[in-house]
Amino acid sequence: MAWYWIVLIVIAALFLLTFLVYITNADMKLVSKIYDKLMAYFDKQEKEEKL
Repeated sequence: MAWYWIVLIVIAALFLLTFLVYITNADMKLVSKIYDKLMAYFDKQEKEEKL
């Protein structure tokens, strides 16, 4: 198999992967899960309130 076929297959696979992420909105789903975990972590922390 020639090297250009391998390059073409890799480019096509990357395109399909990014298209799938775009269609399913997977990036924002991942960000929302991380955001929820961060909010829970920071809500548990002791806060010092100075007035």
